[in-house]
Amino acid sequence: MRFERQMPIFGEEGQQKIMGAVVGIVGCGGLGVNVITQLVMAGVTHFILCDHQYPEPSNLNRQFIYSAFDMRPKSVISAEWILALNPSAEVQSNAEPLTADNGALFQGCDILVDCLDNFESRMVLSDLAESMGVPLVHAGVSGFEGQIAVCVPGRTKSLRELLGTMKQPEGMTPSVGAAVSVIASMEALEVLKIVSGIGTENEGRLITVDMRDWSTDRVDF
Repeated sequence: MRFERQMPIFGEEGQQKIMGAVVGIVGCGGLGVNVITQLVMAGVTHFILCDHQYPEPSNLNRQFIYSAFDMRPKSVISAEWILALNPSAEVQSNAEPLTADNGALFQGCDILVDCLDNFESRMVLSDLAESMGVPLVHAGVSGFEGQIAVCVPGRTKSLRELLGTMKQPEGMTPSVGAAVSVIASMEALEVLKIVSGIGTENEGRLITVDMRDWSTDRVDF
């Protein structure tokens, strides 16, 4: 059986919840392709994707589902990747940026996943999660430093309240594929814990990881 190794963790009911959950992923870059892959392999079947960007050569050290010769939106290629892994999956791909005016793209989602790389779009996503009343799992990576957070409307502060005072760093964000995969896997695991119903102990908590020495810090917000 495909999921027998994770059944002792989630249980049959939890696995059914994973397979029935509708997951909205904003950003199909380094974090996004890793999160998507982990969720599909764990049994998530229903996805709504949003990303208007096209693959670039500088993406290819960490965004492993793309090639330099496929000039289509990342959300479209990611949808094909999901269907290659699970032909019975249901995927809605949106090749447009997330704005305050098109949040209806994610109507019906049970959870939203922040795989973005800029603060402006993250604030829009934070407001959308609050208005929809669904959990938001956030992650970010720069070099060997990463962070994740779980925001739940009505129970924790929003991502806007957590990150709203920060400024977008100038210049290119340094990235190595292995480091991005580590943080993306943590993010995907938080999603699975939430949608399966077993829950997470990280609601309202910002977890930072320094991958140079594997030190972690947890701050309740």
